[in-house]
Amino acid sequence: MELKHFSAEDVSLPPVGISACRLSLAPNAPQRLEEMLQQGIRLFLSFPSHDDGAAEALLGSATAEDAVYALSTLGLLEGGLYQRALERERSGNPYPELVRLSEGVSHCLHPEFLQEQLAAAEQRLGRRGVAGILLQRPELFLQWALQRGIPLQEVRRELFLRLERAFAALEAWVHSGRIRFYGVLSESFHLPATDPLFLSAAELLELARSVAGAQHHFRLLALPLNLFEHSAATEPNHGQRTVLEYALSAGLQVLAYRPLNAVVRGRRVRLSEPPLSSSSLVSLEHIRAQLRDFVHTEAELVHALVSQLQEPYQRELLRESLTLGLFLEEHWQQRASYEDWEELRTGYLLERFRTVESSVRMLNMAENSLWQHYKERFRQALADIDRYYAARAWERARRLRELLHEAVGRELPPVPFARLAVGLVRATAGVAAVALASSAPEHGAELLAAGQLSLPTLYREHWQRLKAAIEVLERVV
Repeated sequence: MELKHFSAEDVSLPPVGISACRLSLAPNAPQRLEEMLQQGIRLFLSFPSHDDGAAEALLGSATAEDAVYALSTLGLLEGGLYQRALERERSGNPYPELVRLSEGVSHCLHPEFLQEQLAAAEQRLGRRGVAGILLQRPELFLQWALQRGIPLQEVRRELFLRLERAFAALEAWVHSGRIRFYGVLSESFHLPATDPLFLSAAELLELARSVAGAQHHFRLLALPLNLFEHSAATEPNHGQRTVLEYALSAGLQVLAYRPLNAVVRGRRVRLSEPPLSSSSLVSLEHIRAQLRDFVHTEAELVHALVSQLQEPYQRELLRESLTLGLFLEEHWQQRASYEDWEELRTGYLLERFRTVESSVRMLNMAENSLWQHYKERFRQALADIDRYYAARAWERARRLRELLHEAVGRELPPVPFARLAVGLVRATAGVAAVALASSAPEHGAELLAAGQLSLPTLYREHWQRLKAAIEVLERVV
């Protein structure tokens, strides 16, 4: 295999990208990738810890010549990587400096591990090679060590020694043409400077200079930025500057991720409007009446099924599992947002339903009219609750549009809210590129369309006004 050798001076990021781990697991993944490439998406982030390298193998199989700009994100070990680390440990040859964060998750930034992962990525990507490497979340080592009572000063000293060894190896790979540049992906760049987990871009840049002088190749910061996670644009943690302001002044590129899927106090919030038409609004009273009927139907179904079972323990198991109506009646209004409800529906509720459906088939009652009626009641209850939460999400998006208009100081284009949310991140001073985790080609098209919006450049003062978005979230979820 002939590897592609890169020019170390060629480090400009394509403006939009896709986190490819979801793409690699999607149906018809090669076709979806080709569609994205045809649209003009060139930047792809891979996370071998998430998919055991499947995304890189997919990118390596792309037919378009020289169209893939791949960034490999290395540091976490999960899934197959975690299991291989355990096997090495059992054979007496563990990865140096590996720390186990929790059951099933480890972290390592040692050059031996990075070299192994780079070689694997090169093999999977073929002649395209790896454009750059992102060291993944170094602050996890800080967190791990602090939880064990190690003094902060000692922990930070050890982290930077580990980063120094990693930077030296990365510089060597740049000079040999294996990569163009390197950087760090962190959830801590935006924290207050007093936070023990804060990671300073200035200190990382100084470390790179101490390793390789003024000609170093530390060029990229990757961090979250969206309407609800705005600290990268508002928190002055580099003296009087935010991390975005510092990066812009220091010549560092910033890749903003999570532009649409915010994490707020442990909750997931999607910055887009769910499917909804004006005719699909539904009242609380209607849903409550639907659920009362559903609970009644469920009681009848339980009675009919239990009468078919001989063993007492089987009857008890069935009674315990067939409580979807009771669960919905008690808990459906306790969801914090449309996203919380969607997670409950697609996960717990549908899984429970499939379990019940299997039991019904085993009892040869799949064609029973009572079961068919129950299925229809369940489907209708979920659809009605869906519409209830979707209406609230639309109201949230409407109020956020008003806030955006006030913050930016000009009329905003009447485009889908997701495109607007991405466009605002792209228009922020200091942001070089935006990446979205998706497997859908239409999302790639939305990313590109967001860059075509006529928006002013956003600075810290604009994002300070956008802090009020959290109040909209708390009032209308």
